[in-house]
Amino acid sequence: MDRDPKEYFKIDELTEKENYSKEEKQIIMDRLNEERLIHQRVRERLDGKIKEYSEDEKSEILSLLNEQRLSKQKRKEIERKRIEKKEKYKFVSKEFYKFTKMEREYFIEVKECEDLSSRPKLVSLYYRTFEEFKKKDVLIKTEIYSEHFFISYNPIRVYFKTYALEDEK
Repeated sequence: MDRDPKEYFKIDELTEKENYSKEEKQIIMDRLNEERLIHQRVRERLDGKIKEYSEDEKSEILSLLNEQRLSKQKRKEIERKRIEKKEKYKFVSKEFYKFTKMEREYFIEVKECEDLSSRPKLVSLYYRTFEEFKKKDVLIKTEIYSEHFFISYNPIRVYFKTYALEDEK
Protein backbone atom coordinates (compact mmCIF):
# COMPACT_ATOMS: atom_id res chain seq x y z
CA MET A 1 0.00 0.00 0.00
CA ASP A 2 2.08 2.85 -1.29
CA ARG A 3 1.12 6.17 0.17
CA ASP A 4 1.91 9.66 -0.81
CA PRO A 5 4.66 11.08 1.49
CA LYS A 6 2.48 14.12 2.03
CA GLU A 7 -0.05 11.92 3.87
CA TYR A 8 2.60 10.93 6.43
CA PHE A 9 3.19 14.58 7.18
CA LYS A 10 -0.53 15.00 7.63
CA ILE A 11 -0.51 12.18 10.17
CA ASP A 12 2.19 13.93 12.16
CA GLU A 13 0.07 17.08 12.15
CA LEU A 14 -2.99 15.09 13.18
CA THR A 15 -1.41 13.67 16.32
CA GLU A 16 -1.34 17.13 17.87
CA LYS A 17 -5.10 17.66 17.45
CA GLU A 18 -7.90 16.54 19.76
CA ASN A 19 -10.88 16.73 17.38
CA TYR A 20 -10.72 15.23 13.89
CA SER A 21 -12.72 15.58 10.73
CA LYS A 22 -14.07 12.54 8.82
CA GLU A 23 -11.21 12.65 6.31
CA GLU A 24 -8.64 12.82 9.10
CA LYS A 25 -10.28 9.90 10.92
CA GLN A 26 -10.21 7.89 7.70
CA ILE A 27 -6.50 8.60 7.18
CA ILE A 28 -5.72 7.51 10.76
CA MET A 29 -7.85 4.33 10.45
CA ASP A 30 -6.21 3.40 7.13
CA ARG A 31 -2.76 3.80 8.65
CA LEU A 32 -3.64 1.75 11.74
CA ASN A 33 -5.19 -0.98 9.58
CA GLU A 34 -2.07 -1.11 7.41
CA GLU A 35 0.15 -1.55 10.48
CA ARG A 36 -2.20 -4.23 11.88
CA LEU A 37 -2.08 -6.19 8.61
CA ILE A 38 1.73 -6.05 8.54
CA HIS A 39 1.95 -7.36 12.12
CA GLN A 40 -0.67 -10.04 11.37
CA ARG A 41 1.29 -11.36 8.36
CA VAL A 42 4.50 -11.49 10.40
CA ARG A 43 2.73 -13.39 13.19
CA GLU A 44 1.21 -15.86 10.71
CA ARG A 45 4.59 -16.54 9.13
CA LEU A 46 6.15 -17.12 12.56
CA ASP A 47 3.28 -19.39 13.62
CA GLY A 48 3.62 -21.42 10.41
CA LYS A 49 0.11 -20.61 9.15
CA ILE A 50 1.51 -19.17 5.94
CA LYS A 51 3.87 -21.63 4.34
CA GLU A 52 5.77 -20.93 1.21
CA TYR A 53 6.21 -24.02 -0.93
CA SER A 54 9.23 -24.90 -2.98
CA GLU A 55 8.87 -25.72 -6.68
CA ASP A 56 9.21 -29.47 -5.96
CA GLU A 57 6.45 -29.34 -3.35
CA LYS A 58 4.23 -27.35 -5.70
CA SER A 59 4.70 -29.87 -8.50
CA GLU A 60 4.03 -32.77 -6.10
CA ILE A 61 0.79 -31.16 -4.87
CA LEU A 62 -0.29 -30.47 -8.44
CA SER A 63 0.39 -34.05 -9.47
CA LEU A 64 -1.67 -35.35 -6.51
CA LEU A 65 -4.55 -33.05 -7.42
CA ASN A 66 -4.30 -34.19 -11.03
CA GLU A 67 -4.42 -37.85 -9.97
CA GLN A 68 -7.53 -37.18 -7.88
CA ARG A 69 -9.17 -35.37 -10.78
CA LEU A 70 -8.38 -38.23 -13.17
CA SER A 71 -9.67 -40.79 -10.69
CA LYS A 72 -12.98 -38.92 -10.30
CA GLN A 73 -13.24 -38.53 -14.05
CA LYS A 74 -12.63 -42.27 -14.58
CA ARG A 75 -15.28 -43.19 -11.99
CA LYS A 76 -17.83 -40.88 -13.62
CA GLU A 77 -17.07 -42.42 -17.01
CA ILE A 78 -17.52 -45.96 -15.66
CA GLU A 79 -20.83 -44.93 -14.06
CA ARG A 80 -21.94 -43.42 -17.34
CA LYS A 81 -20.91 -46.54 -19.32
CA ARG A 82 -22.82 -48.73 -16.88
CA ILE A 83 -26.17 -47.41 -18.14
CA GLU A 84 -25.31 -45.74 -21.44
CA LYS A 85 -26.55 -47.36 -24.65
CA LYS A 86 -28.57 -49.98 -22.81
CA GLU A 87 -31.89 -51.33 -24.01
CA LYS A 88 -34.88 -49.76 -22.23
CA TYR A 89 -38.18 -51.55 -21.79
CA LYS A 90 -41.44 -49.86 -20.94
CA PHE A 91 -44.06 -51.59 -18.79
CA VAL A 92 -47.05 -49.73 -17.37
CA SER A 93 -45.58 -46.21 -17.68
CA LYS A 94 -42.26 -47.21 -16.07
CA GLU A 95 -38.95 -47.71 -17.81
CA PHE A 96 -36.71 -50.69 -17.04
CA TYR A 97 -33.33 -52.11 -17.94
CA LYS A 98 -32.94 -55.83 -18.42
CA PHE A 99 -30.09 -57.87 -16.92
CA THR A 100 -28.29 -60.42 -19.07
CA LYS A 101 -27.21 -63.94 -18.19
CA MET A 102 -29.44 -64.26 -15.14
CA GLU A 103 -31.54 -67.27 -14.24
CA ARG A 104 -34.63 -65.31 -15.32
CA GLU A 105 -35.30 -62.14 -17.25
CA TYR A 106 -34.94 -59.69 -14.39
CA PHE A 107 -35.62 -56.00 -14.89
CA ILE A 108 -34.56 -53.02 -12.81
CA GLU A 109 -36.15 -49.57 -12.89
CA VAL A 110 -34.11 -46.86 -14.61
CA LYS A 111 -34.40 -44.50 -11.63
CA GLU A 112 -33.05 -47.20 -9.28
CA CYS A 113 -29.83 -47.49 -11.31
CA GLU A 114 -28.95 -43.87 -10.66
CA ASP A 115 -29.09 -44.26 -6.86
CA LEU A 116 -26.80 -47.27 -6.58
CA SER A 117 -23.39 -47.02 -4.93
CA SER A 118 -20.70 -49.29 -3.53
CA ARG A 119 -22.81 -49.73 -0.43
CA PRO A 120 -25.25 -52.67 -0.81
CA LYS A 121 -28.87 -51.64 -1.13
CA LEU A 122 -32.09 -53.63 -1.05
CA VAL A 123 -33.73 -53.20 -4.46
CA SER A 124 -36.69 -54.83 -6.14
CA LEU A 125 -36.01 -56.63 -9.40
CA TYR A 126 -39.01 -57.46 -11.57
CA TYR A 127 -39.72 -60.50 -13.70
CA ARG A 128 -42.58 -61.50 -15.97
CA THR A 129 -44.84 -64.46 -15.61
CA PHE A 130 -47.77 -65.33 -17.87
CA GLU A 131 -50.31 -63.43 -15.81
CA GLU A 132 -48.43 -60.62 -14.11
CA PHE A 133 -45.29 -58.75 -13.28
CA LYS A 134 -43.70 -60.00 -10.05
CA LYS A 135 -40.86 -58.64 -7.99
CA LYS A 136 -38.02 -60.07 -6.00
CA ASP A 137 -35.98 -58.16 -3.42
CA VAL A 138 -32.22 -58.52 -3.79
CA LEU A 139 -29.10 -56.81 -2.53
CA ILE A 140 -27.37 -54.84 -5.23
CA LYS A 141 -24.28 -52.66 -5.35
CA THR A 142 -21.78 -51.25 -7.80
CA GLU A 143 -18.04 -50.85 -7.60
CA ILE A 144 -16.09 -47.85 -8.82
CA TYR A 145 -13.80 -49.97 -10.98
CA SER A 146 -16.46 -52.05 -12.71
CA GLU A 147 -19.20 -51.49 -15.26
CA HIS A 148 -21.16 -54.41 -13.82
CA PHE A 149 -23.75 -54.65 -11.07
CA PHE A 150 -23.11 -56.93 -8.11
CA ILE A 151 -26.26 -58.79 -7.07
CA SER A 152 -26.94 -61.12 -4.17
CA TYR A 153 -30.24 -63.03 -4.43
CA ASN A 154 -30.38 -63.65 -0.70
CA PRO A 155 -30.07 -60.59 1.54
CA ILE A 156 -29.24 -62.74 4.57
CA ARG A 157 -26.59 -65.03 3.05
CA VAL A 158 -24.76 -62.48 0.98
CA TYR A 159 -22.92 -63.73 -2.09
CA PHE A 160 -22.52 -61.26 -4.92
CA LYS A 161 -22.41 -62.20 -8.60
CA THR A 162 -21.73 -59.79 -11.42
CA TYR A 163 -24.32 -58.99 -14.06
CA ALA A 164 -24.53 -56.41 -16.83
CA LEU A 165 -27.42 -54.69 -18.49
CA GLU A 166 -28.57 -55.66 -21.97
CA ASP A 167 -27.01 -53.53 -24.72
CA GLU A 168 -29.06 -51.76 -27.36
CA LYS A 169 -29.71 -53.73 -30.52
